[in-house]
Amino acid sequence: MTRLLILAALLTGSAAHAVDAKAVAAKVLDSTVLSVSTLTTKQGEFIGALSREYDGAYVTVSLLRKVGSLYVVQWSNPTGQEMNQTPPTITLGDANRDGSPELLWNYGSYGNSAGGQFFQLYDTARKRTYEASISENYGAPGTGTVTYDPALLEPDNAALLGFVVSRVEKNPAFPKPDAKDPYGDMLRAWTAQNGAINAPGARYVAAKPVPAPASSCADDPRSRTAKVTLGGLTYLAVFKSGVFVLDSKKKTCALVYFPPDSYQWVDQLKVTGAWIAMRNRDTQKFVYYNPKTRQLSTVAPR
Repeated sequence: MTRLLILAALLTGSAAHAVDAKAVAAKVLDSTVLSVSTLTTKQGEFIGALSREYDGAYVTVSLLRKVGSLYVVQWSNPTGQEMNQTPPTITLGDANRDGSPELLWNYGSYGNSAGGQFFQLYDTARKRTYEASISENYGAPGTGTVTYDPALLEPDNAALLGFVVSRVEKNPAFPKPDAKDPYGDMLRAWTAQNGAINAPGARYVAAKPVPAPASSCADDPRSRTAKVTLGGLTYLAVFKSGVFVLDSKKKTCALVYFPPDSYQWVDQLKVTGAWIAMRNRDTQKFVYYNPKTRQLSTVAPR
């Protein structure tokens, strides 16, 4: 009985703290607060808040920090968004474990035929903002596309990416796998995880190929533009498509690279040490894939 009373007290305390945080933010910001999140790190106690001065006004995102017995505004920035279509959310985290919070807020924006969920991450330590989104096309289930800021896909930002992904993948708009469209699943997954390799300035990206039945990308000489074997695996470049790896033992295939557009397919594959070099037929530039580390690179490996 005593244990149940203690648990009830803890739960009541947590709920009260959340309500107090919203009230505190409203008082400090002198605005209507839509959503809050609290976090305690080695640097102190924080409240993240989304607020606006009046109905229909643009929403402001703020970070409050406790100084003594009071909370003060440490950082604040107008978002330029009304955030009226779906309830916006905000989450505080310390992904880098440096004591400096990251603020991640999310809102929906929809038109007549398309729309999506948009995510903004502000890293208070680096004073830098990153973006992610889930696009939705109405009437075409499973065709949503997830995109991440190219900078988030760099290896140094793995912790930040993990923090963003954990929220994106829990969003109801996140595209669900479609057993009837394994090729589409491979393409959507690759674009979401590795699309930054096609962005200016991208160098190394950790790839996560999504396996599908081998029949999803069979070796058809009529559409094959290049072929090479390494480590018992076969790599196929396909006309107006990407580069696939076939595993004959597991009877699976996976997409390891997709060009910026379908007219820039790979027309040459060659082994360069531990890497597969893939030439873009339009730009004549190579992209490199390491099967062991699953890295993609726009610079030649040494």
